[in-house]
Amino acid sequence: METKSEIRKRILEVRKGLTDEEVTSKSEAIVQKVIKTPEYKEADNILLYADFCREVMTRGIFEDALLHRKRIYFPRVDKLTNTMEFYQVISIRQLVRGYMDILEPREDIRSRYQFQPKEDTLAILPGVAFDTSGYRIGYGKGFYDKFLANRRQLSTMALAYSCQIIDEIPKDEHDIKMDKIVTEEIIYSFLRI
Repeated sequence: METKSEIRKRILEVRKGLTDEEVTSKSEAIVQKVIKTPEYKEADNILLYADFCREVMTRGIFEDALLHRKRIYFPRVDKLTNTMEFYQVISIRQLVRGYMDILEPREDIRSRYQFQPKEDTLAILPGVAFDTSGYRIGYGKGFYDKFLANRRQLSTMALAYSCQIIDEIPKDEHDIKMDKIVTEEIIYSFLRI
């Protein structure tokens, strides 16, 4: 079996080979699937990401969530602690270049995401590679796994192009399995055990 770093390198090359038109059309198809899911429709809060380096584009989700009066949060990385927190955003203009040149919110403690049991929250995740069991490989820092480790009550949905799906990813104890992976072709759903 390939190592995580070998898989990451291989799939990043594949993703880099997608044309702008493919990224746009596949992203639009994925967005349309996401906004029709019950998890999305029922969510009060959406933890979203700012797409970077040919990831599935999320602007359509952001615009739909605003239209439906959902609270939208984007991640901000703390480089000192290698952790990530989410902050509420109501306009794309509130995002600035941050960690690895990825757009992230300006820090504002008042708008930091805090779990409320009475609210439904859907975390929408990016990634490099995903397997047919619901596991993902990110960029290697474990930001999402750390964030989700103590927040397992959150519903998770990863966005990926079909070319990012492989049969199996080596798993570590700290890896968090997704509830759903949405591609332009299919939605994979996984039961929690």
